Amino acid sequence: MKENTESITSILEKYPRAELLKTPFLIQRLNRLSSFIGNVIYILRDDLTGFALGGNKTRKLDYLIGDALVKKADTLVTMKASSFSRNAAAAGRVCGFDVHVVLAGDESEQNPASQAFFKQYDTELHYVSKDKESALPDVYNHLVESLKAQGKNVYELHPGGSDSIGALGYIDAFNHILRYSQSSGVHFHRIIHATGSTGTQAGLLLGQCISGYDTHIIGIAVSQKAEVQSKRVNELALSTAQMLGIQFDTTHTLIDDRFIGPGYAISSDEGKNAVKMFASMEGILLDQVYTGKAAAGLLNYAINKQFNHENVLFVHTGGNSDLFY
Repeated sequence: MKENTESITSILEKYPRAELLKTPFLIQRLNRLSSFIGNVIYILRDDLTGFALGGNKTRKLDYLIGDALVKKADTLVTMKASSFSRNAAAAGRVCGFDVHVVLAGDESEQNPASQAFFKQYDTELHYVSKDKESALPDVYNHLVESLKAQGKNVYELHPGGSDSIGALGYIDAFNHILRYSQSSGVHFHRIIHATGSTGTQAGLLLGQCISGYDTHIIGIAVSQKAEVQSKRVNELALSTAQMLGIQFDTTHTLIDDRFIGPGYAISSDEGKNAVKMFASMEGILLDQVYTGKAAAGLLNYAINKQFNHENVLFVHTGGNSDLFY
């Protein structure tokens, strides 16, 4: 069956973008790593998207900020000190929004690099002490209502950018993967990536669904067990599919939860080894929260000969080499 790039293009063209992505879409073959593990490994360099801190959050924000601009919002609100909120601060500032972020922990407890980044973009930070962290959603909701009462047109950004608009970023990314595959003659039998807030995997799965490309998309869980993560991915994929007017088959969702390690945002021995291997063999920096654990999964599959001479695409979703964790 011939895969259809035009279907994805026509579906996405009605959704505005902020044009945040500044560099060409980049897939490269990892020659040294491929030789070492005996499989052909490629990498999608979404750590090099060319805006602010880069990573998968930039792809999501491209559509989210585009949507906010069309809706004539003037204020963005999100929560938690994450790669998403930092990139949102940058995108909001560049596109003329006021940006508010609600953070868990007092100011003195925040990562200094993260604080400096927010300050660079004049972000309004609102702190909730850790002993009251359960009240974070309430503080967030109160802030939104307060801003609206002041006459602000508020656009709320879901943590991680993982809602139906944000997921469009990875439907678009899948379209680029498909075009690369068609132009190069390289068929990707598996696509492996870190799955956390679900937007990346939901978008990739929908791209596969629309195009009919024959591959296995494997999300390496970084925080939730497979049953929980699968449900979350499917819920987002289904809601996005409904928005787009297409059907989605939930049986294609694959989650591997064996590489979470001690827990979310806590490094694992396998993850550390994968980070070191990518750095020493390819000069590519991963982080130990997301991409390191996904790479640990990839290496485990290769070592246990689960690839069977397949072409594998690893999605580097960013992470900033642990600088902000």
